[in-house]
Amino acid sequence: MSPKAMSIAACLTLSLVGAAAAHHSNAAYDSDHPQTVQGTVKQVNWSNPHISFIVETDVKEGPQSGTWVFEVSSPGVLTRSGWTKRALQPGDHATFTYLPLRDGKAGGYLRKVVLQDGKELTYSLNSGEQ
Repeated sequence: MSPKAMSIAACLTLSLVGAAAAHHSNAAYDSDHPQTVQGTVKQVNWSNPHISFIVETDVKEGPQSGTWVFEVSSPGVLTRSGWTKRALQPGDHATFTYLPLRDGKAGGYLRKVVLQDGKELTYSLNSGEQ
């Protein structure tokens, strides 16, 4: 391979690595100030690359009122952590612990769910953390 072709290949590889890292960044979320809100699941989107839950909060007024969107990791990560597609369904009432969006919008990165019966749904990105 010519030096010019090797240089182009190296640049392409590095640009793809940067794009992948940016996609998987949690910079949009405030990991220093986790929040908790109670609400009812309205919709579940169990699909790659990230699962999301749409939740109607119990709060009727103020900054936590309304419909929230919580993003979670991938179906594979949640399945390895013991979740199933039916672990959290529309109509389920729960307490949601999340990392809030830095822009103040109603949503965040979901870290833990506590169902009304006390069951906790958590997940780990590393199999050794469970």
